[in-house]
Amino acid sequence: MGSLVLGVCVPSSCDRQSVVSLIHRLFEKVNITEDNLVCSNDPPNGQKGLTNGAIVTIVILSFLCLLVLIGTIIDLILMSKKSSFVNLRTHNGAYNHLVDTGEMTSQPESRRTSTYFSLNPTSRTVFLAEFSALKSLGRIFTLNEKIRVDNNDSFLFLNGIRVLSLFWIIIAHSLLFGVSYTSNVLDILVSQRTIAFQLISSAQFSVDTFFVLSGFLTAILFIRQVKKEEKLSFRLMFLYYIHRYIRLTSAFLLMILVSINLSPYFGQGPVYPIEQGFESKGCRTRSWWTSILYVGNLVRSDEMCLNIAWYLHNDMQFHWIAPLTLIPFALGRKTYAFLIATLFVFLGIGSILTILLYYPNMSFNDSTNNVSFFIMNNGDHPVVFFVLGYS
Repeated sequence: MGSLVLGVCVPSSCDRQSVVSLIHRLFEKVNITEDNLVCSNDPPNGQKGLTNGAIVTIVILSFLCLLVLIGTIIDLILMSKKSSFVNLRTHNGAYNHLVDTGEMTSQPESRRTSTYFSLNPTSRTVFLAEFSALKSLGRIFTLNEKIRVDNNDSFLFLNGIRVLSLFWIIIAHSLLFGVSYTSNVLDILVSQRTIAFQLISSAQFSVDTFFVLSGFLTAILFIRQVKKEEKLSFRLMFLYYIHRYIRLTSAFLLMILVSINLSPYFGQGPVYPIEQGFESKGCRTRSWWTSILYVGNLVRSDEMCLNIAWYLHNDMQFHWIAPLTLIPFALGRKTYAFLIATLFVFLGIGSILTILLYYPNMSFNDSTNNVSFFIMNNGDHPVVFFVLGYS
C-alpha cells in the first residue's frame, strides 16, 4: 500500500491547530492531530540553539580534528627531519675519501651518532604521528601489493567480491530510498515486473556475501593464530573478542552520536525530519545502549539506532558464537566441529520456518499505510501541493 504525503504551504500566521482544522475540512474520517504534523520551520531538536548533546558531540569532533591536525604536523616534521638526515649522510659519504680514515674513526661514537639520536622521535611523538591524515590517506589509497604465487596470507580474489557486492548495495539503496519521492509510483510498480529491476529489488541478497566473507576470514585468522601460538590460550580468546569490539565500536558509536545530536541541523524542508533528525525518540532516550552491546536487532528492534547498522549487530553476534565451531576444529576434533556447524544450519532453517508459520500473513515488503502531512510556511501566500509517495 502506498502512503500519501501532503505538503501544504500556509501563511506564517497559521499555527498547528489551524492546519489540523484545515485538513479535517478537506478530508473526512481522518484522525490527524498536531503530533502528525512536521513543520519545516520547527527548530532542530525541538528547541532554539544547540542542545547539550549537540555541544558534547561538537566538542568530541573538534578534539578528534585537533588530534588529526597535530598528528599531521608532527608527521610532516618527522618526514622533513628524516629527509634532511638522509641527505646529510649522503652528502658526508660523498666526501669520505677526502678525509683521513683514522681521524674519522678516532671520533667518539656518541659524537658521530649525535645527529641521528637528535632526530629519533619519542614514543609520544610517534603515537601522535599515527593520527596523521597524510599517513592514513597513504595507507587507504596505496595500491602496492606483494603478489606472489605461493603467498597464502592474502586472498586477492575477495577484493573482486567486495567491489561487486558493494556496487550492488549502493545502486539499490540509491534508487530504492528515492522511491518515496518519485513523481509517479505507477512507473515503479510497472518497472518491478522487468528482469532488470530484480537486480535492484533483490539487492538484499548482496549483503549475504559479506556475511560469507566475514565468516571465512574469521575462521582462517582464528585457526592461523592458534597454529602460530601452538595452543588455545585464554589470552588468544580474550583478544579475539576485545580486538573486534574495540575496532568496530569506536567508529560505530561516533556515527550514532552524530546521527542523534547533529542530523537535525543537516537539512531543512517539508520532508526533512528537522525536529528529531534521523533517529527516533526511543533511540535517543531508551534504546541507545542496545548499540553498545550489539543487541539492537533482538531487544527493542523498533527503536534501534541507525537502522542501517543492523548488519553490525548480526555480524558481531555471529562473531560471538563462531568459536563454538572453531575451537573443536582448532583442537583437531573436526567431527564435533562439523556437527556443531550442521546444528547451526538446521537452527537457522528451523527459526525461519517457525516465523513463517507463526506469522502466515507476514509480508517481506511490508509498508505503512498512513497519511502524513507536511506543512511549510511560505510567507503570506498560501500554496497547496500534494506529493504521492510509496513507502
